[in-house]
Amino acid sequence: MSEFFAITENERLFHLVEGLKNCCSDREKIELLDRDPRVKQWLQNPSWLRTFSQSLSQECELIIKSLVAIGQEDHLLQSAGETNAFSEKMRVLLEELFPIEAFYKEIGGIVGYHWTLFSFLSQERPASQDRGHYHRPPGIDISSKNQSVREYILEGIVSLPLLSEIYPVGGAADRLKLVEAETGQPLPAAKLIFCGYSLLEGLIRDLQAREYLYFKLFGKQIITPIAMMTSSEKDNHRHIISLCDEKKWFGRPKDSFRFFCQPVVPTMDKQGKWCLSGSMRLLMKPGGHGVLWKVAKQAGIFDWLERLGRKKTLIRQINNPIAGTDYGLLAFCGIGLREDKAFGFASCPRQVQSAEGVNILIEKKFPMRTTFCLTNIEYCDFLKFSIEDVPIEPGSLFSQFPSNTNILFADIASIKEAVKYCPIPGMLVNLKMLSYTDEEGRVQSQEVARLESTMQNIADCFVESSESPSSHHDVSLRTYLIYNYRRKTISTTKKLFQEPIVKFHAAKNFAIGSLQDSLLETPEGCLYDLLQNAHDLLTNYCHISLPGLPDVESYIQNGPPFLFLYHPALGPLYSIIGQKIRGGKWGPRSELKLEIAEVDIFCLNLSGSLHIIADQIIGEPDRNGTLQYSEKVGRCRLINIAVENQGINPHLDHVYWKGEIHRDELCEIIIHGDGEFYAENVLLRGNMKIEVNSGTRLIAFEERGELKFKQELLDIRKNVWTYHLDDSDIQLS
Repeated sequence: MSEFFAITENERLFHLVEGLKNCCSDREKIELLDRDPRVKQWLQNPSWLRTFSQSLSQECELIIKSLVAIGQEDHLLQSAGETNAFSEKMRVLLEELFPIEAFYKEIGGIVGYHWTLFSFLSQERPASQDRGHYHRPPGIDISSKNQSVREYILEGIVSLPLLSEIYPVGGAADRLKLVEAETGQPLPAAKLIFCGYSLLEGLIRDLQAREYLYFKLFGKQIITPIAMMTSSEKDNHRHIISLCDEKKWFGRPKDSFRFFCQPVVPTMDKQGKWCLSGSMRLLMKPGGHGVLWKVAKQAGIFDWLERLGRKKTLIRQINNPIAGTDYGLLAFCGIGLREDKAFGFASCPRQVQSAEGVNILIEKKFPMRTTFCLTNIEYCDFLKFSIEDVPIEPGSLFSQFPSNTNILFADIASIKEAVKYCPIPGMLVNLKMLSYTDEEGRVQSQEVARLESTMQNIADCFVESSESPSSHHDVSLRTYLIYNYRRKTISTTKKLFQEPIVKFHAAKNFAIGSLQDSLLETPEGCLYDLLQNAHDLLTNYCHISLPGLPDVESYIQNGPPFLFLYHPALGPLYSIIGQKIRGGKWGPRSELKLEIAEVDIFCLNLSGSLHIIADQIIGEPDRNGTLQYSEKVGRCRLINIAVENQGINPHLDHVYWKGEIHRDELCEIIIHGDGEFYAENVLLRGNMKIEVNSGTRLIAFEERGELKFKQELLDIRKNVWTYHLDDSDIQLS
């Protein structure tokens, strides 16, 4: 009997949802709901709620009857005893549900949201059509810098005036347990400090580095418009605005930013009961990044970008600090711009058993044609799509399909059109253990579900047909994918690091729970990838002798064998940095930090810690606080010098990824304004702080074995690098 009831309930809701999707007005929806058996029965039985609802607006009536149709009225709409108290709670509840009804209207509003989520949970959705044949997607390999990649990089630089950037920054950072030190209040992921800077500031620094590169090549300043999708979770929106204000909008005009808010959605338990955090208070959570396109369109973001002459946009994940490494983003965007693509994925190898989706090419055969779609499948949907999470070959750490990294490229006009047909792409259920306080004040811990969607699955709209394809490799797609080294593409900061419990999966012949697995998606793992990138840069481009790279276990136990942190405007291309820093030898636990763009460092022998900090890295602010890119920047030339000090204390605990490092001694060079520091054939020994005034050159020299300094006024011949193009390469002189 219960099985029959479940089936008929599912059918009832399915047909109701289909009807609601075709309604054109609230009145039509109410009339349809009035014919629903469950609502009919409710209308026939007198109740306080029915009496109360008769005095409400049509919009409120729709919400209440929708709750009745999905069987939540007794659970949610409890009488509060006092009329005033109940009215206030009802007002708050309705205000939370109005946006849900409006936003999810294409899938049937509140009823459609509930049915879609519950049918995912109970696996009662109608069977989908043939899923087709899955291919590893063809893509452009940019890991080696051949002539084609050089041309794509140059296209990415030249076309920066056509680009905008969108950052989904509404992440809750639940697994990071990120809180404000003074108040204990939870903080959003964007405020996580990584290597001394918040994740949000890191994204802006990467962007400004690319803009500064454009300035150095072409002598023109561009200001890329930035749109951010915030959320109400953990007061995220206020925190993001506050951070921008605190950082004086990162030296950018305030009107070059736009913000739009990601909607929050109701949660439910596995039995289909909506979760409450208090009396008549819904437990709401963000509805996934897939809402980005529709919300951005509704908020006028795309129209704003087009008015500014921006045709394409780059979408970056807030918790992936290394995506701006070297030339990856420039080449990625350069391909999309040169080929005028509608959508693009930046991809890389994916570690087996990681919580990452995959990029995949789906081929479907029909009697008269074959279709192809380059898309994403989330890891939680692998079973649904019959995807095995197995290595690409026996013994490999990496899976058969590449990783979806949430680094996306989009043509704005194409996205605006796609949203009409797919407003909520990639719907799936997010089911997680969650601790919360229920309506009776008790702390509950249970699996809680919400309907999410994925922003990358807007690509499902871009399907190509072919009458007789010879191979899936030969199909011309409006979408594209690039392959790059994983450590230069994605390393996320999503969760706290925990020591692993290692098990061996005999059937599939690989270990589960290794130290490598435990580092995945942690700040410690991200720093390890950054360390590997720095070793590659300093060894192969700067030709510096370094301590060897440690294995993962040694890294966790002993920390990094060296540290190199720098402002991305130093390059960002490794080929540029390799022309600014050349030769030398670094001892164990040595550290170089460069918050400066204009340096000329030749043969630096480093034993200890050296920081070079310019307060004008890429220009100076005007009277309105807007950073003007210019040659009025701090400069430093170190020719054949040695730095020796005690540096990082090896006996103390450090949180390297936060920048919380204890040093016994430090050589710190601080350059104000457009000052310049010059040192040649000298030894800088011990703990010292050297400051250079704006408009002056401070020269360090040795006289009879003693270190001395001489200050002089800068003349018109300033020591700055000149950038010029030479056969698609950037050369400095």
